[in-house]
Amino acid sequence: MLLLLLLLLLLLLLLLLIPLLLLLLLLLLLLLLLLLLLKLGMVQAETVEPVRKDLPKFNIPVLKIIIEAQGLHGLRYGDYQRYRQYCTRKMRRLRKALNFLHWEQGKGKSKFIQKKIDIDMINDARYLFIVLNKAERAWSYAMQLREAPGGPGREVHHVSRLLAKAVKHSAYLETLCREFADDRSCLEAEAYAAWLAGSMLLEREEWEQALVKLNRSRTVYDELSHSAEGVEQAMYRKRVEEIEPSVRYCRYNVSREGGSSNLEEQSQVLMEIGKSGGDMLKGKLEKSLAEARKKQAAAAHILHWMGKEISVDNPAIHQHILSAEGSQFELEQAESTEGKLAIYDKIFMALEDAKQLIRDDISNNLKRGKDCDDALTASLQQVRNMVQSIVLLRTRERDLLLVSQLQEKLQTEFFANIAGGKEVPKKATRPEDLVKLFEVLMQGTSEYGAIPGIAEDAGQSKCVAARTLLYKAGRILYLGLSYSSQKQFVEAFALFERATQLVKVARTRFEESGCADPVDKDWLDRVQLLGTQHKLEAHASWVASKGSVNPTREISGENMKKISAMPLTARLNDYEAAVYGDSGKAPKIVEFPPPIEAVACKPVLFDLALNKIEFPDLTERCKKKAGGIMSWFSRK
Repeated sequence: MLLLLLLLLLLLLLLLLIPLLLLLLLLLLLLLLLLLLLKLGMVQAETVEPVRKDLPKFNIPVLKIIIEAQGLHGLRYGDYQRYRQYCTRKMRRLRKALNFLHWEQGKGKSKFIQKKIDIDMINDARYLFIVLNKAERAWSYAMQLREAPGGPGREVHHVSRLLAKAVKHSAYLETLCREFADDRSCLEAEAYAAWLAGSMLLEREEWEQALVKLNRSRTVYDELSHSAEGVEQAMYRKRVEEIEPSVRYCRYNVSREGGSSNLEEQSQVLMEIGKSGGDMLKGKLEKSLAEARKKQAAAAHILHWMGKEISVDNPAIHQHILSAEGSQFELEQAESTEGKLAIYDKIFMALEDAKQLIRDDISNNLKRGKDCDDALTASLQQVRNMVQSIVLLRTRERDLLLVSQLQEKLQTEFFANIAGGKEVPKKATRPEDLVKLFEVLMQGTSEYGAIPGIAEDAGQSKCVAARTLLYKAGRILYLGLSYSSQKQFVEAFALFERATQLVKVARTRFEESGCADPVDKDWLDRVQLLGTQHKLEAHASWVASKGSVNPTREISGENMKKISAMPLTARLNDYEAAVYGDSGKAPKIVEFPPPIEAVACKPVLFDLALNKIEFPDLTERCKKKAGGIMSWFSRK
């Protein structure tokens, strides 16, 4: 019985608990369903795209944006890494402003979610700026790898992939601009995409397709320049000029593939393209130039020097000589003195390599003993003489360039301080520095005249003698300036007179030989002018030192200021004012404003006789006023 009772109690408890359990299960299911609905609602809220209303067309000045950004963030100095980092930061700021970040905060840590810019979601022009910065970042990264020391090397395939990525983003930018931007922005995006595509194809050496793309980009920018004004027009035209070398390089390669065999003409075309080529063409032009010179050296084994034909069996020697001659175009392109000096160093290195190869060939030929080829040795010696003559001629050009540079420094650092009564700095350029340079020029000219083949030529011997006289005159000229700076005017005058005489003799020698080049004529005129000028200055200084004016005495600062403040019209007869005047400033010709002086005025007349004159009585002639009846009472 007890067991039955227990079983009954258990059954009753189960009957009571089952509804409760069912109720709990229902509540749990409801909670789960509610959470699921909330989750779905949040996802839908996140994935709902902003409704794009009819927006006005965006204005996206693509070229202006990238030029300003490149100029401010590294590309002015060729720092592509800095520009790439700027593009990354710019995209980050744009995404943050648009609430379009890739990273989303999850449980514990954030996770990366790739978000693409779709056409349906665009309601702001900043989405297009993100795509533009993507293209610029990929392009700058590719240029950074190309500019790496030693060239791209193993990264060449990475460069191609990065350029392809930039082309992809620029093409998508063009698509977006056609949908959301105005017509001008569409044209700019089209030109930008075509330029990037042409650059990628040029890197892959697909010349014909690259030519089509670059031509399209140049045409669009040219059309935009015709419809623009001012700064924008100059910007478009500059872009056209930057694309032109790439177009010419593609045409050159297309013609070369078509069978053009004039190697000398090809080398000249490449060097002309290199004058205005940008960073994209620099590496390829150098490679193409080296190949063209190598082919030209292999094809031609004859050198011409002093009216003789010299056979060269080693094409490497010919290649180095052609490389040195080809640098003449780079010299014409360089603007600064430092740039020209660097090119001269490059020329000397190429010629030194050629001389080393010649020495090795002569040594190897002599080691053959009885089998030594005397004709080959004689030919190599002639080539060595030719290379040595080129070295001395280029050295002469470089030294004259240094003389011109020191002349400017001498005027600004030395004589300006002497005229201003200041102490000359220890490191300032002095006349003695130019004396040494002219001595080096005389030595180089003497060595040039001693080269076999030149010494036997009568015309060249006369030219060497004339140049020696010219450089001797320059040496004496600056030696006279050294004496003049030490107040030895008599010795300086004699040296200046001797310099002008030597210039006249040198000019006569040049006219007789007919070998004067434009550089020689320029220096003849320059030395003659300076000699005459400094001779007159030395004479005037000597006269001043012997007269009432003592140029060696010191003048106080106050007197110097008074002399400098006087106009020329007030000190025409004062030689001391001319000597001690402030030569660093333009002289004061007349006093302005002019001083006030008394001038004749219109006379003032005072009529004093008026009080003494008696006029006749004219009251009878005056008309009486008519009056009415009431006027009689008013007179009363």
